[in-house]
Amino acid sequence: MPRSDYSWIYPSQIDGDIEPGATTAYRRLYHGIRSAILDGRLHPGERLPASRDLAKSLGISRNTVVTSFDLLTSEGYLETRIGAGSFVARSLPDRDMQTASQTGKAPSRGSDARALHLSQSASRMLAYQRRFPRFRVARPFNPATPDLDGFPFDMWARLLRRAWRAPNIDLTIPDDPMGLPQLRAEIAKWLRQSRGVNCHADQVMVVSGAQQALDLIARALVDPGDIIATEDPGYEGIRGVLASSGAIVHPVAVDDEGLCVARLSQTPSPSRVIVTTPSRNYPLGTTLSLSRRLALLQWAQAHDAWIVEDDYDSDYRYDGPPLSSLQGLDTDHRVIYVGTFSRVLFPGIRLGYLVLPPALIPAFRGMRGFADGVPAPTAQAALGTFFAEGHFGSHVRKMRMRYGERRAHLKDLIANSASGLLAAMPSDGGLHLCARLTGGHDDIFIQEKMVEAGLDCRALSSYYHDKSPENAETLPKGLVLGFAGWDKKQLSDSFGELIEILKRNA
Repeated sequence: MPRSDYSWIYPSQIDGDIEPGATTAYRRLYHGIRSAILDGRLHPGERLPASRDLAKSLGISRNTVVTSFDLLTSEGYLETRIGAGSFVARSLPDRDMQTASQTGKAPSRGSDARALHLSQSASRMLAYQRRFPRFRVARPFNPATPDLDGFPFDMWARLLRRAWRAPNIDLTIPDDPMGLPQLRAEIAKWLRQSRGVNCHADQVMVVSGAQQALDLIARALVDPGDIIATEDPGYEGIRGVLASSGAIVHPVAVDDEGLCVARLSQTPSPSRVIVTTPSRNYPLGTTLSLSRRLALLQWAQAHDAWIVEDDYDSDYRYDGPPLSSLQGLDTDHRVIYVGTFSRVLFPGIRLGYLVLPPALIPAFRGMRGFADGVPAPTAQAALGTFFAEGHFGSHVRKMRMRYGERRAHLKDLIANSASGLLAAMPSDGGLHLCARLTGGHDDIFIQEKMVEAGLDCRALSSYYHDKSPENAETLPKGLVLGFAGWDKKQLSDSFGELIEILKRNA
């Protein structure tokens, strides 16, 4: 029996999910009919009312109906038969629509019933999932949050505008996959002066961050089945990027002297790449001793391996000047130096760098052309000027003093307010402190309780890769507490909440 009422086909409002801003009458009718076809309320082959009759029924103009019908017909939802009218197409445009019409159910927007076949690379990468919650706004004690109030954004905006007032060819038509020459020269100069890196501008490649740097390294140097040694504990994101290459990620323990170099010989075959943070392990904060630095360089030379030196946090050392880099000791050109500006400046800048051994420059230059081509040139130009005019050095010195005060304040809070609950672990720099749970309580459970209270605490044990039964019982239990992004009052208030949660649950 033909339907008599089609008022439901012309909704008074369009679901924002379908098309925000679809307010014209013909678009509303189009979406109403289209939705009815997709969710099965209109069936394949069903005849629609004549345009004149439907217009009268809905109280709209006939032109509106004709325009909607024409659009639906052109997209394959309707078909027109001369002398008979308009019908829902018997052969619907795609499988999702056919499934919807046959079952009478709307297809889910967030899922697909079909088995999803991912590449082995994607599957390996996704095995390393983030174990920490995401807060839309950074919450104490997120260890990766710098003090954004301390960054001179007004000056940064002026530098961006200046770059565009008289843009040169490198800015408007960038063609060097290594990055803008000015910025690369400034990075090389800064690293030579502050970190003892032995490099020149031609060795510097500007990338979108440390993650992209590691991805390029894995693509260039690792084959499926190769072994990559990483520090344990360490940053989970490093392992996910490296695992996508098909390499076997092998955790190597870290102790009070940093990476246990002697354990590199315990892998089934020699590691192709060793990823290390010699200036400061993340999250423990331990530094690789000089004797182990030399031993690591010797091991790499003996086994034809590459060392990736990740120096993400090296500018913020509070108990003495910044340490010299491992790369500065390398006479065999086996160290690839990686750095990022996300924590020194602000996360959204999305700029980092590689310092490449000369032999690798042609390969990385060629590969970069097949990745994203050229890093965003506008931010590069602004950052190059930020360096050249001395603002970068001034900012680092200012923030080092500010962060040092906040670090000392957090250490005092732990010592004076958390006696019997927490004990600060040794560390001479960085943007966070590690604190052991002195009662040996489950730090994963404590993290969950902190998150429920709106505190972004991280469980120390979650940074460990080797969770085998023989190792799980000995994993240290503690909290990773970032201090850089909050002033002393905020730290005190949030630490008071933290203590109350510990008392209730520890």
